[in-house]
Amino acid sequence: MGVEEEFLLLDPDGAVAPAAPDVMRRIDDDRIKPEYMAYQLETATSVCTGLDELRRESTRLRLTAAEAAEAAGVYLVASGAPPFRSGPLDALTGEDRYHRLAERFPKASAAGGTCGCHVHIGIPDRELATAVLSRIRPWLPALLSLTVNSPVARAGDTGWDSVRYREQLHWPTFRPPAVWPSAERYDQEVRSLVAAGTAVDASGVYFLARLSARYPTIEVRVADTGLSVDDTVLFAGITRALVATLIEDIRRREKLVPAPGQVVSQELLAVARGRAGQTARLLTKITPQLDAAGDTGEVYAGIERLRREGTGARRQRHLWQKYGPTSGFVGALAAETVPARI
Repeated sequence: MGVEEEFLLLDPDGAVAPAAPDVMRRIDDDRIKPEYMAYQLETATSVCTGLDELRRESTRLRLTAAEAAEAAGVYLVASGAPPFRSGPLDALTGEDRYHRLAERFPKASAAGGTCGCHVHIGIPDRELATAVLSRIRPWLPALLSLTVNSPVARAGDTGWDSVRYREQLHWPTFRPPAVWPSAERYDQEVRSLVAAGTAVDASGVYFLARLSARYPTIEVRVADTGLSVDDTVLFAGITRALVATLIEDIRRREKLVPAPGQVVSQELLAVARGRAGQTARLLTKITPQLDAAGDTGEVYAGIERLRREGTGARRQRHLWQKYGPTSGFVGALAAETVPARI
């Protein structure tokens, strides 16, 4: 497994800070790179086989990025959306592909940069990976419910647990995967979307779970970026166990009962607005594979932590109630983002 995390760069007053070029000059690590907007960075772990390894990598990457951001006079913040609509929200990174995206999809770009967490699970067999995509669809609302982390935007509580999810709907391919009978049919769908102008290339097809355009993996993209490393590791552990469970279902030839696309979409919207209750069913489903991987204790402890402390969205709201629209709120988010040194 591997994880990509997107982060905001914010001024102390909360305005977006297009400081990525300055920050990147201070970083000598090719696992950290600029993102779509000049006030975003992305980190990408190496391939990891255990959650402890993933935690170490994610921690080091966040620390490296945060230290470079601090030296540039800005904060590294893990939030699904900018909490204040201030600063140059349309400041694109100087890359041709990003400019083509902005020209093709101006409404999506006008919403500003949002930040997600993408978990890659290795499945070298693309036919098997395509079958897993069909079966993961009904579980996407549960995955989102555990990872919501963008309730504050435009200097107020939006009423959504994931305003990022709502903003991402401006991208025409930001939707659950369909049920494809083969990898070739999946590839045909991707080619047709690019040919129709709905995406600029295969990497620009933003299904909530997809076959990676670069790696032999399934890439699950439904989540907001994790407020803490603990949030990210929990999401990765659950996702890996879910994928392993679905592979076992396929090998046992269990019948696929696909959830209708509209039902899945409506459930996801409900979760993004702050209504969810599917964690118990998900845990029951994946516990045998958690046991097999030795991850049960870690994942169940993470779920208990969320029960006590809340999701990223709940914790953001707590900080908002404490600090309101002040620099204190931004500083508190930055403190949540950066783990203790290791």
